[in-house]
Amino acid sequence: TQHNVILEPEPWGLPLNEILLPERLNKLGYTSHAVGKWHLGYFKKAYTPTYRGFKSFYGFWNGYQDYYTHMVQATFASFEGFDMRRDLNPDWSSVGKYSTHLFTKEATDIISKHNNSVPLFLYLAHLAPHAGTYENPLQAPQEDINKFQSIKDKNRRKYAGMITNLDDSVAEVFNALHTNNMLDNTIFIFVSDNGAPTNGIHRNHGSNWPLKGEKATPWEGGIRTAAFVWSKLLTKRKTLPNQLMHISDWLPTLYEAAGGNTKDLGAIDGISMWKSFLNSKKSPRKQVLHNIDDITGYAAIRDTNFKYIKGSTFLGYLDYWSGSLSPSALNYNVDAVLNSTTASILSKINGDPLTSSLIASLRNSSTVRCDFEKDMRPCKPFSKPCLFHIVKDPCEQVNLNYKPNSKIRKFVEAKIDYFETSLEKFRESASKPMNVRGTKDANPALYNNTWVNWEDQKSI
Repeated sequence: TQHNVILEPEPWGLPLNEILLPERLNKLGYTSHAVGKWHLGYFKKAYTPTYRGFKSFYGFWNGYQDYYTHMVQATFASFEGFDMRRDLNPDWSSVGKYSTHLFTKEATDIISKHNNSVPLFLYLAHLAPHAGTYENPLQAPQEDINKFQSIKDKNRRKYAGMITNLDDSVAEVFNALHTNNMLDNTIFIFVSDNGAPTNGIHRNHGSNWPLKGEKATPWEGGIRTAAFVWSKLLTKRKTLPNQLMHISDWLPTLYEAAGGNTKDLGAIDGISMWKSFLNSKKSPRKQVLHNIDDITGYAAIRDTNFKYIKGSTFLGYLDYWSGSLSPSALNYNVDAVLNSTTASILSKINGDPLTSSLIASLRNSSTVRCDFEKDMRPCKPFSKPCLFHIVKDPCEQVNLNYKPNSKIRKFVEAKIDYFETSLEKFRESASKPMNVRGTKDANPALYNNTWVNWEDQKSI
């Protein structure tokens, strides 16, 4: 179960008895590097990346930072401090340089210097497009913002500037792998950790439309994210699989792909998807626990085609559809894709170039469409649980538990009983949330205005 995230002055982190993916891969002969966001705890150095399996780390320990000053404001405290590190040491030379550029350069440098005879695991967790500071959440080089004068909303224009730098980063990393002759045996994964925060704290004006909800909610807008996997090892590429997968599945999937035996991982929640990826076979996963948060008072779970929600976050403040876009905003520049660096590389190594018709087909197949003119069956999750056929109803418009007629009443009741039983089973084995109160000992003002491993500092 999870309740909130690790806030800046809180003395806790991912438990040290948890063995992370880089530690697993290192035993298979890999060299592992981390770039960008950490956000798994740093109050003691034992919780930081280079003590959790990574040979090197360049990035920030907290959940976000200013893109240029690399200062971090505490979310619910008056603390502020610098947070950009090379391993354990502050990198003051980074001040004034754009975070996305810094992380891209670090990633491409790691690739270019890497000895190809040794397998590489590179974890690149970009800041973009997360909001920067409260006063200046949307930050990008002005010349990139200026490219999008056709976008009338100034915030969306800035957001586009942030995204184009992220897009360029993907191309540069892919090109570095190509230049270093590493693509023949590479698995390239692009994935987001949550939906856009269209409103509320740290809003970045991203859109999850037409899905309901946003980041930090149990609705599809908060949990259904964009992702792709590319590898020459895959027998079927340029496809759109409709596979059920949970973020915990990455550990066994990549461990198996690297040659490991998933039985060595012991009792874990994740399921390896590697065989499904290789041959486009059906996903072995049938059920996904989205979360149980008994502190906030909500739970969400999916089993095959059905999704169950009981309670919600923020007292239901974000339980609606937001971020609708004008038709012109949905226009897609196919030529830009066809002429991109990545497309050029793919055409050379695959001998099977992208076409405008294929791009149009994939976009059409991946587009979620919902009819907001039809009658909805409302969901009030604080009053009674809600049930959705999430495959037919991805926008969560038809709550099957809202005044069910006699034809489906028994079916709905049986499904609700099943989900309640499943949630209780998860509760029996679940770890409790580890959140603890923040401490004034973490105040960066005590340490040259820098976020540090303050518990270690106290013992010096």
